[in-house]
Parts: sequence; structure tokens; C-alpha cells
Amino acid sequence: MRSNNIFRSKLKFFFFLFLGFFLSFSLPPYNYIFLGFIIFPFILYLLKLNEHENPKIFFIFGLLFSFGYFISSLYWISYSLNFDPDVAILKPFAILILPLVLSTFYGLSFYILKRFFKFNFFFVLNFSILMALTEYIRSFLTGFSWNLFVYALSEQLASIQILNIIGTFSLNLFAIFIFSFPYFLIKKDKISFIKRLILLIFLIGINYLYGLNRLQTNLQAKNQQVVFVQPNEDLRKINLNPQNYIKEILNMSNPSDKNDNAIFLWPEGSYSLINNDNLTDIFKDNFKLNQKVILGANTKDNYGNIFNSFVVLNSKGKIIDVYNKIHLVPFGEFIPFEDAIKFLNLKKVTFGYQSFSRGVDRNIFKINQSLVLPLICYEVIDTGTINIDKNNFDVIFNISEDGWFNRSIGTHQHFAHSIFRSIEEGKHIFRSTNQGVSASINPLGIIMNSSKPNKKSVFTNNYQILNNNTPFSVIGNLMFLFSIFLSFLVQLFLKRYFKLS
Repeated sequence: MRSNNIFRSKLKFFFFLFLGFFLSFSLPPYNYIFLGFIIFPFILYLLKLNEHENPKIFFIFGLLFSFGYFISSLYWISYSLNFDPDVAILKPFAILILPLVLSTFYGLSFYILKRFFKFNFFFVLNFSILMALTEYIRSFLTGFSWNLFVYALSEQLASIQILNIIGTFSLNLFAIFIFSFPYFLIKKDKISFIKRLILLIFLIGINYLYGLNRLQTNLQAKNQQVVFVQPNEDLRKINLNPQNYIKEILNMSNPSDKNDNAIFLWPEGSYSLINNDNLTDIFKDNFKLNQKVILGANTKDNYGNIFNSFVVLNSKGKIIDVYNKIHLVPFGEFIPFEDAIKFLNLKKVTFGYQSFSRGVDRNIFKINQSLVLPLICYEVIDTGTINIDKNNFDVIFNISEDGWFNRSIGTHQHFAHSIFRSIEEGKHIFRSTNQGVSASINPLGIIMNSSKPNKKSVFTNNYQILNNNTPFSVIGNLMFLFSIFLSFLVQLFLKRYFKLS
């Protein structure tokens, strides 16, 4: 057939590139989920047609597909380089090199698929396993688990409730398999079209029904008022006059109108360099005795190290607790291998030349009567590892500065992670950003309040508690490794008892 000749010609390389590009529109803020059900089967069809090619060509297929995917979905990272001319040199890295580096993982995945697996009955399952494993490995090695394919489901609340058991990486495996399933419907072998269709409907339906049932869970209301603020201020203006910025947030918070024990959650980067005397004059007589304020600031230790910190202050403006960020952004907050590449005279993207130092522990804070897990910015993307020591806590506070994203699609991608973490951990998340999406998300992933990226906003909520720990919060990403094991176990069972191959 002529169409088959086109898909085997040199044009096939462009097909992989464009398929990756269009698949990126399945992610937030677009969430065109139907693209997954078209593009993944098409990829499998192209791979099958070109199965005679050697593994090196398959590496190029995977590289081009994922490069198209990432260059379309991560271009916004370059926006963070618009605030300081000294970091403009990094723009080619952000636009081209970063997607290319991430794409090598998927190139290797396609290489392994061709090198070690057959294009038989289990082709779709093995493809799904390899792609999910690739996303797990690249997330682990790079610390950047952004834009996993499963985030296409971020608006399908019932469909992602299973996160509370299996977590994001396992659901990613399931999602890739379901997206790829239509390839089965055009494949001719021992199993009929009707049987395949029934299986697809069953898998989607049983997961959806589980989610609908879980969304009826009764949550316990906690009598703790949280006020989260989105000032929507220009980053340069904040950097030039942080005290005026704090006064603006204070006025928006209106402490006198809030409960006596209210907690005020202000964004990351609210103050450039804080000590125990910075804010006493500003806070004086503005807060009630038991009210607390949480904000993002830079702190400095006795050795000259600076940290991106989550700072808890009392009503007098005195520091009572500090968490120093553990998961720092390469080039954004520190220069990797800084001593070795000093000759390049690079600086971090955030204001100032000195790299941030990494914190040691993620402490659980007791603020009033609430146990709080602190997260700064993109630490909320770390599925399975946000509660490193498996300590008990009541609520998650996430402070962020999404102004670096320039209200782009990155803002919505970042926010989607918060929904996934709330379901996984079974905890209410309060999220305060300067620009972006500030929100209150309950333990079932239901958005109680949220802001628009370009609006000044103040919300007040009490948080909710799920009575039991979720299985995933206890077991973590071991659930993903078990999912991989189970997938291969299913293959062995089908091969032995149904003679499928």
C-alpha cells in the first residue's frame, strides 16, 4: 500500500517528531486526552511497520518523538531567563539542550524495545512497561519528573483516585497501556475485536467506578484557618524593595479580620535575606497573639551559606522555625559542578550570584495544633519522596514563585502536580504563589479554592483530614516496581496457560 510506503520512507522520522509535538497537547493546560488514544497506537503502528530497521534507527525514532514532546511542552523554561541579561547565555540550553538530554532516555527505551523484545502479542504491554520505566529512571536520575504522560489525566478526578494506592509512576504505566490499547483493536490474531473492546471498557470502567466511590469519602474538618495569598507582583519590583512587598501582602491578608489562631501562607521569595529582626517593625501591632506567618525567604548561616527557606514567624515577626529547601533547581538555584566550570562565569537564574546550599532535613513543623509538611516550589513534583522520613503530619504547605514561568503553560503543569500529591498522600495541600495558581486542594484532589495566574487573590479555608493513611504514603514508589513485576507475571501466565506469544 502507498500509505505504508510513506511510513517506511525517510518521512517516518518526521512523523515521530510531529507525533511527540502533538502529544504534548494532552498535558495541562490543554488536556486533550483523546490525542493519547490516537498518537500512542500510531507510534506502535509505525514501529511495527519498521520492525526490520536496526536498533540504532529505533533509537532515533525514540529521540525524535520525545524531542518533539519536550520542545513543545518545556519551552516556557526559557522565560525564566528574561529577568537577568547575565543568564541569557542559557537560553539555547533551556530551549534545545534540555529537551535533547531528556530525549536520550526515550531513545534508549526504543533501542531496548527493538534489541530485546519481539513484536508479538505482548508488544503493547512491553512498550508500556519500557516507557513507564524510562520516565521513572529519567525522573530519578535528573530529579525532574515533569510532564509524565499520566498528567494528561489531571482533570479526570475519578480516574486518578487510584493514586492513593499505586502512585503516579504506576498509574503512568497503566495510562500508557490504555492509551496504546486501540492498537490491539486493529491487530488480527486469536482474540476478536469484541473481546478486546470489552477488556478496554472493563479496565477503564473498574478504575472509574473505584474513583467515583472514593470521591464519596467523608473527610474530617479541622478547625484551623489558613489564609493563603497571591500578590501577583512583578519579580523585579519585589527584588528592589522587599519591605514594600511584605507590606502589600500584609494589607491583603487583613489579619485583624481573621481568626485568633489563623496561619498566613505567603509565597516563596517574599523576602531576599531574612534574620530575626527584619520584620518586627512591620509586624508590630498588626497580628493577633497566636497568629502565625509562613513565607519564603533567603537565610544565611554562620559559614556564609545561603538557603532558599520556608520560614515560620510569630505575630511579632520573630523566626520560630526554618526549613531549608532540599531539592534545588539546577541552574535555577545552583550551578552544577560550580568549581569545575568557574571559567564560564555562569550565575544562577534567580537573583544574586551565590548558589544556594542544599538543606539537610525536611522537618515536620507544629504550627498551633497542626503538623505541617513544608514544600518549596517544585519539591511538590517529587512523587513518593515528599515525606522522606515517613513522619505523621496533618497538612502540606507549598510555597512557590511561579512568576518565573511568565504565566505560561508551565504554571498549569506545576499546579497539576499538587493535585496528584494530595491524592497520593491523602493530605490537604495549601499552595501560595506570587504569580501562578494558588489553591486549596483537599485529600481527594478536589480544588476548594484556586486563583487565576494574573489576579491578586486571598482565600481563607479550614483544612480537611482523611482518617487513614493511604497505602501509597506508606509504601511509596515500591508500588511501581511491584507493578512492573506484576506486568511480567501476567505475561508468563498468559504464555503458559493460553499459549499466547
